[in-house]
Amino acid sequence: MAPESVLDKKLLLKELVSSEALAKMAQQFAELHRIGIRIFDAEGQKLTDAKTGSGEFCSAVFATASGRKACTEAVCRLTNGALTPLEGEGETLVFPENPSPHAPNALLIPCITGTRYLLAPILLDGDVLGRVIMGPFLPQTPEHWPAGLEEEGLDSNQLSKLSEDIEKISESKLLHILLHFLSVLHLLMDSGQRVFFASSVHVETMLAHAHELEEQNRKLLQMNQQLRELDRLKSSFLATVSHELRTPLTSIIGYSEMLSEGLAGPMNMEQSEYVATILERSQSLLGLISSMLDITQIEAGKVHMNFGPISLGELVRISLASVRPLLAKKKLTLTAHIPTLSDAVGDKERLKQVLINLLTNAIKFTLPEGKISVVLTEKGHQAELNAPGYRLWVEDTGIGIPQNQLDNVFRSFFQVDSSSTREFGGAGLGLAIVKGFVEGHGGLVRVISDSNQGSRFTVVLPAHPPKEEMDIPPPVTLLPAADRF
Repeated sequence: MAPESVLDKKLLLKELVSSEALAKMAQQFAELHRIGIRIFDAEGQKLTDAKTGSGEFCSAVFATASGRKACTEAVCRLTNGALTPLEGEGETLVFPENPSPHAPNALLIPCITGTRYLLAPILLDGDVLGRVIMGPFLPQTPEHWPAGLEEEGLDSNQLSKLSEDIEKISESKLLHILLHFLSVLHLLMDSGQRVFFASSVHVETMLAHAHELEEQNRKLLQMNQQLRELDRLKSSFLATVSHELRTPLTSIIGYSEMLSEGLAGPMNMEQSEYVATILERSQSLLGLISSMLDITQIEAGKVHMNFGPISLGELVRISLASVRPLLAKKKLTLTAHIPTLSDAVGDKERLKQVLINLLTNAIKFTLPEGKISVVLTEKGHQAELNAPGYRLWVEDTGIGIPQNQLDNVFRSFFQVDSSSTREFGGAGLGLAIVKGFVEGHGGLVRVISDSNQGSRFTVVLPAHPPKEEMDIPPPVTLLPAADRF
């Protein structure tokens, strides 16, 4: 159900005019004309009470039994009674000669004491927002005091003396004062109404915008949940397919190796070349499937790291040895700087895969007769980690990466050249795996590159991971480095 609009809401007098403004205006009118003024809202709550010198007179009358009863009835009639004349009140309705839209009528209410009150509604656009009561006052023509009060012990002389501070005023003059008061009050209400509507419409607009944002957030949350579920299904599908592919592919590799070794009989030169090609492609496919399994596990946060003592220098040497055939095939020059001591704690197999992925990536994107350098620094304080550790970088003279693509190279399945005719193969998983495994050690990886300027991938590793064992969390986006390390 939609909330009530401010345009449909019935306004309250206290919402349009502050209590301080009402009290000040009523007090000024009361002091100027020496007549009391009380204002009540539509629910009968008193908003202001500006009194004059009628206190002693009313207190003396209220002290008598009949006076107390009559005063109580008069107060109820004035504060909660009808705004139209009741039966028996006589000619109490007073019409001005020139009716005002602010006060179409006023009631003259007599009191047992002989004093009188003037009662009028407070109107705004036809709605009654409250009432104003002026009095008590005495008519200009003196009248006899009610006999009942004299029976209660109040004689005429005493009443006359007590009533000296009560204003004696004609009804026409009092009606003129009332209309003047209501006109001023109406100006305050008009101003308050404009302010109230402006602020209320602003609040309603803000609430409507907040409701729209809340609805959009709800839809985005629902979409995010759907995307997470789709991502989970994707990862599950990739893991299942990859696992199912490994078994037959392992058999293909095994039979290819037996054929190449002549276990099934001698082969001629052409047959040997065919089997070697099958073996090479099968091993490449097996590597791709293994990478898909690794990345799906990383994205699912299910890769467990087993840390132990390692020598980073030895890992670099082993990794370089495994890629030397690829270096020789493309006639690439390799330089390496490896310190003698590089003891650390880490997952040996995961870090080895990090090094091989970085090296194969550099080899793939470096043109023949290019250069690749590998540097492992001495153990020292690493500012990015605020801990002692090592820096390892692999730098090449290859084709480089455009500046606007540096934020994306560590994303799964990302290829700078994603066209179907791209020159360099691969599924775009190697660097995503590097990032996951390095972060699993509490480290970080950065890249600095530009088109045709080569690339440098820098890995910063702590000498001791923050935990003895840990699971790799799902990947997050890393910002590129501003300059080279």
